[in-house]
Amino acid sequence: MTTKKSIYESFGIQFDGEKILSPMGAIRPLLKNGNTKVGKNVYTFSILPTNKMFNVDGIEMKGTCPCTCKDCYGTKGCCAYDSSVASYARNTILVRKHLSFVRDAIMAQILADKIRTVRIHAVGDFDGNAEYVEMWKDIIRKNPNVQFWTYTKFAQFGNAFDELPNGNIVKSVIPKIGFNFGECGYVIDTYRYLKSIGEDVYVCRCGIDDNQHCTHCKHCSTHKYVLFVIHGNGYRAEKDARYAELVELIESQDRE
Repeated sequence: MTTKKSIYESFGIQFDGEKILSPMGAIRPLLKNGNTKVGKNVYTFSILPTNKMFNVDGIEMKGTCPCTCKDCYGTKGCCAYDSSVASYARNTILVRKHLSFVRDAIMAQILADKIRTVRIHAVGDFDGNAEYVEMWKDIIRKNPNVQFWTYTKFAQFGNAFDELPNGNIVKSVIPKIGFNFGECGYVIDTYRYLKSIGEDVYVCRCGIDDNQHCTHCKHCSTHKYVLFVIHGNGYRAEKDARYAELVELIESQDRE
């Protein structure tokens, strides 16, 4: 009889029913159930965000993104809790020092928990690490029935998953424009520009629908560019003079 324990053990990882034994001690499995925004059927993996130094339990380490954005989602709300930062830091250390363990632990968990959707980096980025990108490509290739997606600000990795039908990378930096998030007018104008040059682009409904989450939306797993209205910093999209225009744009793209 195949059990979760036997699946983990087939990858050389000890599992006691709740935790796995890692080079950093006993920890919860690496992929986490998504929150209310992502959806409970979407599993996520996160590492330290942004391009700044963190001090976690006296250990100094740098984040994994090439940019420092004042509206960075990964530094606000529940992502800023001490427990969250500690978890991201632990995963960052594992990625930087024990990459083969990370690969095996994720492979085992996908099989053990029958996972079908993975968002790579709910928080964090590729850390400028080509070997880490190759690790994910290997996992994606060996799990053809699982859908994977992520976002990156590293230009050199923007097309890394192109040959993988079940993997997608959304480019978070738009050439000649800027980031893929902003206020209503910025999102509208960026969408129209990308459309005008024949790019594959979609505006996420989360800008107009508080109940929107990734479980019932697959656009980030299929589009090269996905645009987002900023949230969580006091900005209220519905108060913006161009909000009605944004709503019409989002509704019209869903009818296409």
